Amino acid sequence: SVLVTSLVWGKFEQQLKQQKSESVGKHSADVGKVSIAIAAFSLGVSNMRRRKARTALTCVTLILLTFTVLAFTSIVQDLRFNEVEAPGKPVYSGILMRDPNWNALQQVAYRLLEDEFGETRLVAPRGWFLGTQPGEQTFMTLKRADRQFDGKGVVGLSPQEAQVTHVDQALAAGRWFQPGDTLHVILPRKIADSLRVTDADVGSAKVAFSGQDYTVIGILDQDKFKTIQDLDQEPLTPVDFVQMQQLQKQGKVDNSSGFQQYLHLDPDVIFFIPYKTLVNLGGDLRSIAMGYAGNEDKAVLSDLRDNLMKRFDMNLYAAYDNPATPAVDPQIRRFSSIAATSGKGVETIIVPILIAALIVLNTMLGSVFERVKEIHIFSSIGLSPTHIGTLFMAEALVYAILGAVLGYVVGQAISTFLTATGLFPGLYLNFSSVSAVLSTLIVVAVVLLSTMYPARKASQVATPAIQRSWNVPDPQGDEWKIRLPFAVTGKQAGGVNGFLGEWFRSYEGYSVGDFITEGIFHDTFDTEYGEAYRIGCKAWLAPFDLGVSQHIKLETVPTDLPDVYDLRLTLNRVSGDISNWKRVNRRFLNTLRKQFLIWRTLDASERERYAGGGTVEAAGGDGAAAPAPAGGAVPTPAPAV
Repeated sequence: SVLVTSLVWGKFEQQLKQQKSESVGKHSADVGKVSIAIAAFSLGVSNMRRRKARTALTCVTLILLTFTVLAFTSIVQDLRFNEVEAPGKPVYSGILMRDPNWNALQQVAYRLLEDEFGETRLVAPRGWFLGTQPGEQTFMTLKRADRQFDGKGVVGLSPQEAQVTHVDQALAAGRWFQPGDTLHVILPRKIADSLRVTDADVGSAKVAFSGQDYTVIGILDQDKFKTIQDLDQEPLTPVDFVQMQQLQKQGKVDNSSGFQQYLHLDPDVIFFIPYKTLVNLGGDLRSIAMGYAGNEDKAVLSDLRDNLMKRFDMNLYAAYDNPATPAVDPQIRRFSSIAATSGKGVETIIVPILIAALIVLNTMLGSVFERVKEIHIFSSIGLSPTHIGTLFMAEALVYAILGAVLGYVVGQAISTFLTATGLFPGLYLNFSSVSAVLSTLIVVAVVLLSTMYPARKASQVATPAIQRSWNVPDPQGDEWKIRLPFAVTGKQAGGVNGFLGEWFRSYEGYSVGDFITEGIFHDTFDTEYGEAYRIGCKAWLAPFDLGVSQHIKLETVPTDLPDVYDLRLTLNRVSGDISNWKRVNRRFLNTLRKQFLIWRTLDASERERYAGGGTVEAAGGDGAAAPAPAGGAVPTPAPAV
């Protein structure tokens, strides 16, 4: 639908322009940016074809530069680490790893850490068994004789936990888990009292859970256990997902934060079993703690940055003594990582880039001085210095595109050849998509930056004078005499007046546009060097609420040079503030200048038609301007039909 709409709109706009041209003549030049770009590229390619040897050598240089960039640089995906100080006092020196949202971790994470650090570090896994999906309430039933207790969760801990968080200090009776324990359980005091398990029964009492009998080896003081918090300042009990969902529905929880605080179950509604037993029941790994000795603070940072941060996408908490402040107690720090992209080997291509830049600079600078006559022709047909400089930039862009594309193709061919022949078995060239984009951007940047100075010289050649822009003289009172920077021949003198007369008449009776005209006239008069032409009118300039009006008189006067006519414009202010009059005339003069440029684009037949007076209607043969309304008021335009 977009394509069809674009075609219909383009056709409709083309018909409107054609009707306007037939009714008021050709007084506008709409050149699309795409057309300008195509023309500039065409000129660039044409000039490159005329100088084949130079073009070939320059392209070879850029091809080698592209190949060098591809061969010696690469885009590397890396991690950037963020470290933030966290509140709280650590209960141990080490590292805590968990998911930002307390999602289950893969068991392979614990096995990898145990295999790599188990002999030198204290690796303590923590697991939860909640029976159902998080957010759904369920109960873990413990039975002893005729007594039972419905718990809300099971926590699996390892023997190493006692050495990391010193959780065994919260025991009221019995012992902590030891290696080899399987069907053993530690009960909080509330659950033990509910099942009538006393301190004297520890070690012999059994409770049934999930079809198995577990020996009670300890009773936990839940009040002491509540005081034990991990490095994230949260307890070791499971998260209360039911309560968290209710708070989320009320808008009191922000899940976008990776370090948010969670609500946990009270320790008096859960019980503890060995971690391996919990995994066999279907429990999930939720966090892993690694304990370090007090003198291994440097090892904590080394393991974090060189190993764990790169291998695990988790929230990491670390507690260690800061070597810079040894008198300060250990602090907790939060670590996170984000993906980052960096370039490698850029320093090795600085010299090739400089060599290629100088070659391109020399090539384009030589092209400027060889094409001085061509630049003067461009300037004479109306191209501004900026446009002339843009032509050289477009030509340089052709070099850049050819060099980048051919360099990539040559690089691929060389890489395939080396792989097939095995000449350099240890050499692998990087031709990934990111590297291709990087090399293209580098080549284009080198070429365009090297062409900026030659393009500036080309614009200076187009206007060798110090004054590169047209300065309009100041008015004398209410009269403003301006000599226009254009000249015409004798055959064109009358045609220009006819062309401008048609343009002025197209603004009669309009309430929109740059100005409104009335009383258009044209005549001839004699001068020292021959007959001259004059055209004039009264005009109101936009914005019309300023009330600026003036008499316009444009004279085409012969000069002392044979068959050369000058163009002189005289403006006489009728109404409006003088400062507004000067300001709004800047736009009028620019619009008038464009009409002379359009005149130069007309073919010979159209110029002859205007010279023959085919479209010029005499508005008054006496040469006097039409009288203006009293007070210089703006005439009310006729309503559009």
